[in-house]
Amino acid sequence: MDTLASYDQLPYDSLPLPETQLDFLAAVARLHGFDAPDPRHARILELGCAQGGNLIPLAWRWPESACVGVELSRVQAESGADFIRRLGLTNVRIVHGDLAALPADLGVFDYIIAHGVFSWVPPAVQQALLDVCRRHLSPQGVAYVSFNVAAGWAALLSLRAQLVERTAADLPAPARLGEALRVLDELEAEWTDPGLLKEIAYLKSAAPSYLFHEYLAEFNVPARFAEFAAQLDAHGLRYVGEAGPRRAVVELEDAWGLTPEGMAGRWLDAEAALDEAHLTRFRRALIARADAPCAQPPRIEALSDLAFYADLRCDDEIDLEAACEQAFINPAGNAFPVADPAMKAGAMILAMAYPGSLDYSGLLAGVRQVMAECGVAGKIDENAFRAALYQLVMTHGVMPGVSALSYVNEPGERPRAHDLARLQARSPGWVVSGARHVAMDLDAPGRILLGLLDGSRTIDALAVIMQARLADAGEDRSLETVSEMTRRQLWLFARQGLLVAPVRMVSD
Repeated sequence: MDTLASYDQLPYDSLPLPETQLDFLAAVARLHGFDAPDPRHARILELGCAQGGNLIPLAWRWPESACVGVELSRVQAESGADFIRRLGLTNVRIVHGDLAALPADLGVFDYIIAHGVFSWVPPAVQQALLDVCRRHLSPQGVAYVSFNVAAGWAALLSLRAQLVERTAADLPAPARLGEALRVLDELEAEWTDPGLLKEIAYLKSAAPSYLFHEYLAEFNVPARFAEFAAQLDAHGLRYVGEAGPRRAVVELEDAWGLTPEGMAGRWLDAEAALDEAHLTRFRRALIARADAPCAQPPRIEALSDLAFYADLRCDDEIDLEAACEQAFINPAGNAFPVADPAMKAGAMILAMAYPGSLDYSGLLAGVRQVMAECGVAGKIDENAFRAALYQLVMTHGVMPGVSALSYVNEPGERPRAHDLARLQARSPGWVVSGARHVAMDLDAPGRILLGLLDGSRTIDALAVIMQARLADAGEDRSLETVSEMTRRQLWLFARQGLLVAPVRMVSD
């Protein structure tokens, strides 16, 4: 109950989680030789869903799905249920309940999501979570379970211990957080370890909920991958693959002729060794029932059956002639080096199509066209292109899906945002989620503008309204300036897939 109270007092931001998109999870499973259910008609269960910031956009995006969220905090469960009612969604519900005491008749689900739960609950609840996965997964279903990994957390446990010991556990969460920030200042002056100092600097600027629930919560028990795999086995489950970005992937030598079952043990041992070598700190594991077909390490040849999308930019002039390494950067500031000329062209094409996606054959055809237009078509090496694409997929520079999708890519004369985005923009405490399940950091004017986009106003009319709203807030801007700001913001909304085709007016 103390843990529950702290989550009510200092809740995590209820955000969309890009790695929980159903088409992405299905694509990752397919990379591992596992045929997950069709996302378009799936049953989805999210455990610990908070107010639904992750689940509700999934239900909106997949209207033929059926979604259930379970949340122990009554405050957050009721907030989510109220939002669903205001939105008018009929394919999702959030229930107040305990994952360790779910009704037996809940049914089966094609996808189960448990993000930020496993490492932060008592062992009995961990076992209950895995029991839920075994009982409620469909025969080909996939569960996403994230957890902290011992290899990367070993060096940080001393910091957690100091914060726990030097703050009062009986304080309300906000007050204890204030004490923790004071302790961080003290430790920064006392300690010399570069890794711990880097973590302290990060924590001082991180979301307060992260500092509290990672470092002050009663439970945060990182696990070794081998221990996690053993728990899966004990509950009639098995590992399918990793949904998080990979710094390295398993490639088994001398595996020719082995069945997936035959290589399973070697694969799990190799995954555990990777954690130790790279000090892995966090995993997003995909798991399935033990009686489902056995998965295997990711296969590069599976790329030809997938679609891809990427939000990238390159600050340099792109050289499609030479295999020189150039950096492509995502909105988070992560850089992805690409040397293969064809893959550079592919990154350009995906960036222009975002948030839309292209299947493998469409992407390759686009690459050939761009290379031909640049006079370098004869230099395409498809094997090198595929290898470069595989590397970007593994590191999440390029994201895979199971089908190509398109979105409205320009504001039009009378911009119209979909109902979910407009309601999120108008609702305090709710984050606006892009089409690719990315949280958008919008300021107050941006939220106001988004909330106005019902398709009834021209861009010029929107600019006039925004000028007046800014003036009310004490910001006097010329109409020309506000008009430019409005147009720029509208293109950002289009870039994130928030806009829909205008409603066609039919006269009598």
